[in-house]
Amino acid sequence: MLVIENAQLGDLFGTFHQQGYLVVAEGRLEEVGAGPAPQVAGARVIDAEGRLLTPGLVNAHAHLYSSLARGMPLLGFAPKSFREILEGLWWRLDRALTLEGVYWSALVGGLQHLRAGVTAILDHHASPAAIRGSLAQIKRAVVDELGLRGDLCYEVTDRGGPAERDAGIAENVEFARSLPGDGMTAAHMGLHASFTLSDESLSQAAQAAEPLSLPFHIHLAEGKEDVVDALQKYGLRVTERLDKFGILKEGTLLIHGIHLAQSELELLADRPASVIHNPRSNMNNAVGAAQVEAMLAKRIKVGLGTDGFGCDLIGELLAASLLAHHASGDPTALGGDKLLSLIRHNYALAERSFGLPLGRLAEGQAADLVIWDYRPPTPLSGDNLPWHLMFASISEGLSPHTVIVAGEVRLEAGVVVGLDEEEVLAKARAAARELWRKL
Repeated sequence: MLVIENAQLGDLFGTFHQQGYLVVAEGRLEEVGAGPAPQVAGARVIDAEGRLLTPGLVNAHAHLYSSLARGMPLLGFAPKSFREILEGLWWRLDRALTLEGVYWSALVGGLQHLRAGVTAILDHHASPAAIRGSLAQIKRAVVDELGLRGDLCYEVTDRGGPAERDAGIAENVEFARSLPGDGMTAAHMGLHASFTLSDESLSQAAQAAEPLSLPFHIHLAEGKEDVVDALQKYGLRVTERLDKFGILKEGTLLIHGIHLAQSELELLADRPASVIHNPRSNMNNAVGAAQVEAMLAKRIKVGLGTDGFGCDLIGELLAASLLAHHASGDPTALGGDKLLSLIRHNYALAERSFGLPLGRLAEGQAADLVIWDYRPPTPLSGDNLPWHLMFASISEGLSPHTVIVAGEVRLEAGVVVGLDEEEVLAKARAAARELWRKL
């Protein structure tokens, strides 16, 4: 058992105690309260020393395979469109990955998420020269070694021809069948995007997913290329095309959703799939701004991801607010509960994936927790907690002191538990040099 005492307790659903405690048993919160902690025989005690404690964060769309791209030389690379960014950078990078490179990118990316207070990652992977076994390598790094929760999938696409497409479908199926059902690992059927998938491929992926009840994880109308392809080849909007194959189901993650017509918003309002907003990646790729406020007004479910553009979910939440202000010209756009609904929905998605309650400081919830190394310069309360977190992320920086996943301490006093981080980073740099050499 574990007791955490002398903490400011707060979640993004309204719970707040200026001074409180938690009792953790068997990976769940057994007791949450205000005031001094009770004496629990045999329990380990962590003194938060007045620090802020919140639930761990969930990243609803990551690309861990991109982790070794930081600082990669791109001399002469001057893309003029989103398609050129994909072809000249990401599709070259993913094809250069070996299984060893997949492992190191996942370990480094997972470390970065751990150090950002993210305890669950919904990842979307691609390594067309090393498909079989790639998801097992990510699980080994993220779940087995770092102790984070991981919902994983492989990106099925036609870019490499039928053999690679079939191998991608098989990788998703084999990985989903291998899951231990322990609440730490989950799976989706990964798809790249409509414009790189034929009707035959979408049909085969949907048929393979059905017996396992797998939802889908797919990019939706991120760039105009997706829209033009669907209209020219199939006479349909992208969302309409995916709906033909039953993809807009419960648990499906539709990434971006930028270039959507009003008819598509109406369709999404009638379907249980979720749109995942990635504001900083969208700004970086100059692809536009999703109509998040319009989606929420229609009761479309919207979550938040990073799309491989870092792992700072709190900073991403602030970016969602700023982008909404900028794109609309309205400084009140996407305010208050509308903004918070994005990160709250991430918890709902993780609950579906991992089969246990997440995101609240309440009895019975999963003990995925972060003690932040944050000393507020102004009064902190339940009402202003989200804004403390967001503005701390861009002022003094916001980093965890301690991270706990499923009741197990994974980061303690800023040190990763059970892993030689310096050795990991040294080996990752070697793996990155080899990857860059191939490019």
